[in-house]
Amino acid sequence: MKSKVKYEVHGDILHLFNPEWESVAFATLRDDYAEEIQSVTWTKNGNYLYSSKLKCYLHIYIMKKWYGSELYEKMKQDGYIVDHMDNVGFNCCIDNLCFLTSDENIAKGHTIDKMGKDKTKIAISLYKDFETQYIQMTISFNYPAIARVSSITTPATIDVAYLLYNTDYEIAINDARAILYNYNRECVFQPEKLHHSDYHIEGSYGIPCSIENYIKNKKEYRFPAFYMTKLAAKKGWKVEEKRQFLYFRGEPQ
Repeated sequence: MKSKVKYEVHGDILHLFNPEWESVAFATLRDDYAEEIQSVTWTKNGNYLYSSKLKCYLHIYIMKKWYGSELYEKMKQDGYIVDHMDNVGFNCCIDNLCFLTSDENIAKGHTIDKMGKDKTKIAISLYKDFETQYIQMTISFNYPAIARVSSITTPATIDVAYLLYNTDYEIAINDARAILYNYNRECVFQPEKLHHSDYHIEGSYGIPCSIENYIKNKKEYRFPAFYMTKLAAKKGWKVEEKRQFLYFRGEPQ
């Protein structure tokens, strides 16, 4: 039977289409395996894609190509699995894949993956830059977070934050969990209590409208108000740069 999968290449990203799938799949493409990855049939198996010819899931195939089969097998023996950082099994781009212990993967699924599913107020994304091997967290506060920063003595809010980690993936996961807990409880963001190595944070002086008015206004739109669901990472960002960028628009009140 002829495969229904269609391929499109956009830069270094391969898009995989099948009318029977509920969404498009993505994978990072490289010249040394570009022909092979498009020559086999990828079928949906649960929330993932599988090739019976290669006897491999697409996300594992990508990890083996980028990190090597030897390292993958060692990590597997040590109890690690390949985690989809955004919890989307069809996103097999290398910056969305990271080794994580099975226990931590389960804990992540029951905490930040669940708490972060609704993006209407806050959207947290995690990435791993293969070239630098640093983890990066991006945060879009669709409903601005109250800034809790020691150098800011007047009311201010934060709209976006980029955090760079020179630590284990688990540390970034714990920070994401803490951010979601604090934001969901008090709508606050406290970057100085986190474990990042560098940051880029932007916001505004002043206070936001009440959360009640935000929810009310959103419901009154005929169509949902625009909000960011995912903020792209800053590629090539290195700890050595020490950006430590903190900027607030407007004037202190």
